[in-house]
Amino acid sequence: MIIKIFIKSAFILLLFCSYSLASENFLLKFHKLKIKSYIGKNPIESARIRGNVDSFPYGFNYYVSSNDGKILQLIETFFFDNYGDHMSRFNKSTRSIVYGSNQNEGCNNSEKKLYHSILDNGQTHYTCFSIKVLTKKEELWGPNFNGNDHIQTEVRKVAVKKFLKKNQYKLPEKMFRVEHYFYKSGKLIWVFYTLDTKLFFNDLNQKNIKKFIDIAIQRHKDFEKDLRYKGYLQINFD
Repeated sequence: MIIKIFIKSAFILLLFCSYSLASENFLLKFHKLKIKSYIGKNPIESARIRGNVDSFPYGFNYYVSSNDGKILQLIETFFFDNYGDHMSRFNKSTRSIVYGSNQNEGCNNSEKKLYHSILDNGQTHYTCFSIKVLTKKEELWGPNFNGNDHIQTEVRKVAVKKFLKKNQYKLPEKMFRVEHYFYKSGKLIWVFYTLDTKLFFNDLNQKNIKKFIDIAIQRHKDFEKDLRYKGYLQINFD
C-alpha cells in the first residue's frame, strides 16, 4: 500500500515538474497572477477585446499554442475592475455573470464537470475552480454568459471564431477546460485553459483524469499565492 502511494505521488510530482519546466519560457503577468503555459510551445496573443461599463474597464485576451495548424493550448483571460467604487452594486453585477447568466456554467456546478470547487465569502470575495472535457468547437468560446446585463460577452464568440478561421486551426478531439475565477473587493478576473488531452495522456481514463485534476488544482493554489490570499480566502482542496 505504501509503495503504491509513493509511486502515485512520484508520478504526479514528475508530471507537475515536467509542465513547470516546460512553462519557464512563458510568463504572463495578469493582475498579479503569474500565468504560465502548460507546454513548452509558447502561446501567441491571438485576440484582444476592451470595453467599459459606466467608465469601469473590462477586457478579454486570448493566447494560442499550436503545432502544424492544430491547437494545443488556448488561454483566455478576463478582468472587470471597479477600482473599489460601488462595491455592493458591483458584487451583484459580477455574480450575474458567473452565477446568474448560466445555471450550468461558471461558478455553478453541473454533471458535465469532472471537478468543481467554490469558496464564497459573501459580498467581498468568492473564488471558483472547475474542470471539464470539451469535444465541440462551439465550446471553445463558452461558457455562455450572454444572459448578463453588463458585459458584452457575445464578443468572445466573434473573436474566437475570427482567429480560428484566419489561421485555419484544427482542433483536438478532446480538450481539458480548466476555469479559475477570482473576485475580491470590486475586481473580477478569470483564467481559462483549454488543452489537448493528448498532451497529458493517450487514454483518458478515471485514473489519468485524477492525475490531471491534481495538476490543475496546484495551478489554482499558485494563483491564490500570487494574489496573496490568506487562508480563509483559499479553497480547501483536502
